Amino acid sequence: MPPRRAVRMTNDVPPAGTAVFLIGMRVTRPWRVRAWLSVMAAMPRMLIHLRRRPQAGMLDARLYVGGSLMVLSYWRSADDLRRFASDPDAPHLPVWRWFNRELADTDSVGIWHETYVIGEHESISSGMAPQGLARAVGWRPVGPGTATASGRLGRSRPIADGVVPVNDTADSGDSKG
Repeated sequence: MPPRRAVRMTNDVPPAGTAVFLIGMRVTRPWRVRAWLSVMAAMPRMLIHLRRRPQAGMLDARLYVGGSLMVLSYWRSADDLRRFASDPDAPHLPVWRWFNRELADTDSVGIWHETYVIGEHESISSGMAPQGLARAVGWRPVGPGTATASGRLGRSRPIADGVVPVNDTADSGDSKG
C-alpha cells in the first residue's frame, strides 16, 4: 500500500472516459445459504481474475461490508467494463447466466449495480494513503489551482448565489478543504 502523506493531496486527472462501477448484494433470506453464498463467492473470483489481467481495464477495487456487500471499482472505460461483463472466457458471464436462471425470480438475494463515466469530480485527502479515485489514477500534492474544492472542479466563481468557495490555501495547515 502506498505510504500515508501528511500533506493535502488530490487525485491525478483521470483519463477521459474513466468509469466508476458500484455493484452490491443484499441477503434477503439468510436461511437460504446456498443461494446467497454462491452469489457472494462469485465476486472474489471475478476480482482476482481482473487483478491478474490489468489489460481488462479495471484500475482498482474495494469491498465494503455493512448492511449489504458492495464493491467500488474504477475502470479505464465503461467499454472495458462491458467487454468484461460479456466475455465468455471471463468469470462474470457464466455467473450472470446462472443467477438469471436460478435466482433472479426468487427473493433470496438482491443485487444491484451502477455505472458512472467520470465527468466533473474533485477529491481531497490528508494524513492517509490514497483512497478511491486517487488510488486508482494516482495523486499529487494540492497546489495552486487545487487548494479549494471549486479550484479542483475548475471553477473560480461562486458555486451558488451568495455562496463563495472558501479560500483555503495549501499551506494554511488547518483547512479541511
